[in-house]
Amino acid sequence: MHCASSFFSVAPDRISARDEARFFGLLKTANNTFKRTESSRLAGIDSALVEMMSRHGSRIGTALDLGISSGVTTLELLDRLRTAGHDVQLTGTDRSVRARLVTLPFGCRALVEPNGHVLQYEVLGQAVRPWERRLDRWTGMHIVRRLVEGRLREPAIAQAAAGQGTEVALISPRLRHADAFQWLEDDITQRSPAMLGRFDLVRAANLLNLHYFEPDVLRRAIGNAIAYLSGPGAWFLVVRTHGLADHQGTLFRMKENGALTIMDRYGSGSEVEHIVLDMAG
Repeated sequence: MHCASSFFSVAPDRISARDEARFFGLLKTANNTFKRTESSRLAGIDSALVEMMSRHGSRIGTALDLGISSGVTTLELLDRLRTAGHDVQLTGTDRSVRARLVTLPFGCRALVEPNGHVLQYEVLGQAVRPWERRLDRWTGMHIVRRLVEGRLREPAIAQAAAGQGTEVALISPRLRHADAFQWLEDDITQRSPAMLGRFDLVRAANLLNLHYFEPDVLRRAIGNAIAYLSGPGAWFLVVRTHGLADHQGTLFRMKENGALTIMDRYGSGSEVEHIVLDMAG
């Protein structure tokens, strides 16, 4: 199920977390990041979050997950909240969620982002990566890719730009079909009036990191995330993970005066904790 045409044609209930990991793990976006997010990567943080909210008698009706990538950990958060009794509606955002699956000559296909970046070629039912690995020089894959790109890249980009083919969402099909979920294409560095004051919980996992943004852009992004909180009692989680067990994050809660106070720390705390407190502490 590595090919986009196969992946997006299968019923969601027939797709496993492993299928999603294998498919999204081969998609490298225009900003040089992969769509894949490891399953259960944030399970420990989810449990600690739910426990803390339960301890304070907090009920979550609306939640926002920023920078969801493939949405695997978003689905896990949704399941964890609902299992704990929260009747939550969850919104997931990312800068790039859509792509077009276009049909090309010779029975080939391509998956193309709106900016014209090709995520995957499909040749004779086999997925071909547009990006290079070191081993490709030894396996001869670099020759195959060069031939494929030479024949298919321009028509793929042209067809996608013309709106040909089928639009698909680059998120977990299991999440996309969940009743309590909606996805939006959104840039956290640009304030969205439609999201102001809406969410009882905002999570920014592996997004609001010091090296991801210029300092002034990072402050603007953090300010936007805070502005999306519903008001006193709302929760703001900022966390960065390395592997499955190394979590560095901070859980904040909004006080009656609109300031944020630290409720919990994971590891040594979030690397942007001081910025959050400077802006809303």
